[in-house]
Amino acid sequence: MVTVEGDGVAASGTVRGPQDPHRAARRAPHRAAPQAAHRAIPRAPHRALVSPALWRGAAHLAGDTVAGLVGLALLLVLALGIMLLPVALIGLPVMVAAGWALDRFAAAERVRYAATCALGIPAQPRPSLSRSPFRSVRALATARCTWRQLGYCVAVVPLSLVTSVSVALAWAVPLTLLPLPLYYARLGSGHAVIWPFTVASLDSALLVSALALLAGVFVSPLLVRALLTVDTALARTLLAPPRDLELTQRVEELTESRAQLVAAVEAERRRIERDLHDGAQQRLVAVSMALGRAVSRLRKSGDDSTRQIVEQARADAREAITELRNLARGLHPPVLTDRGLGAALSAVAARAPVPVTVDVRVEPRPSAAVEAVAYFVVTEALTNVAKHAQADRAWVEIRRSGDRLTVTIGDDGRGGADPDGGSGLAGLAARVAGVDGRLNVTSPPGGPTLIKVDMQCG
Repeated sequence: MVTVEGDGVAASGTVRGPQDPHRAARRAPHRAAPQAAHRAIPRAPHRALVSPALWRGAAHLAGDTVAGLVGLALLLVLALGIMLLPVALIGLPVMVAAGWALDRFAAAERVRYAATCALGIPAQPRPSLSRSPFRSVRALATARCTWRQLGYCVAVVPLSLVTSVSVALAWAVPLTLLPLPLYYARLGSGHAVIWPFTVASLDSALLVSALALLAGVFVSPLLVRALLTVDTALARTLLAPPRDLELTQRVEELTESRAQLVAAVEAERRRIERDLHDGAQQRLVAVSMALGRAVSRLRKSGDDSTRQIVEQARADAREAITELRNLARGLHPPVLTDRGLGAALSAVAARAPVPVTVDVRVEPRPSAAVEAVAYFVVTEALTNVAKHAQADRAWVEIRRSGDRLTVTIGDDGRGGADPDGGSGLAGLAARVAGVDGRLNVTSPPGGPTLIKVDMQCG
């Protein structure tokens, strides 16, 4: 994020970095939609009956009975702990145990949904328990996940009764009535009573058997699908983290990964700078010295034509050394690593064609990545001042307050800098944005120009 000095209209704006809508859409925090288990059941009857998803769903619904009983037991234990609170606070450890068991029950339910419904439900953050029962109960009572898990227990008790009974009837009734023509006459009364109908003949028994077959083929799969829809909706609502919490966690993960990427890039820049300084630059220095010795011998021998060629090669080597030194300094100046921002920027100010006042107070030192960003913002800004501002003086002020680093660069030039004018601004904007930075440029016509950068350095 750096100012571009030059002719143009007055500008005052904030630059966060180059915007790419497609990249922003990819990087935006999102919630991965869990697979809808009921949709895995085919709608066609002949395919639904042979689908493993239908029978896994039916088994899952039948297993809701166990979940309902466990949920009821946890509610009773929790109620017992609350009732025992007045009795010498005996209820505190009971409530802590119930809260821990509630979290374990929710984790087991997520595993069950993943195994039987192929439904991936993200885990909720666990409240931190301590040795103090008071603190543990307080942590449980203030945790949103505890109340969501408690709500799941309250809801799963009646729901499990409905789902388990319904899925049992959905298959038991058709399977019981399908062979009715074979056994209705052998009943004690000689007929079967299916309220409000009485089956006393083969024709009526065949009719009931046909209806049972149709119900088993068409109705039962639909009933399982509907019950599974309600069951999984409850789990997704109460066993998964709240949407705002998940978005917050996603943002934290992206922020951390971005900081790691910036640090890795900066470490790679330092490595390249060391390789250039200790490798290629030292070899060129050795070549230049060898060429100098060759020039001395050629001067003594009187071979002027060869000496001129060698002198030109030596001059080229010196020029290459200077270019490599400037390149290494542009990647990451060693003084920045060794002595910090104050010394590095003082060296930059000493080389600037415009008098520059530098005031740096950053104790404790920020991270290497933040220091590098601040250094390159200042150097690019001072370069633009020298090229375009026609200023008599410039100043740099850097302050650290808590976990924020503020960089201010100003000059008394002609102003009119345009933040949208380019000239390296987009690259610096991306670099500042990588450390949660923001750039603000104020440059009215006639000056002065003021650049303020605020960055996260905690």
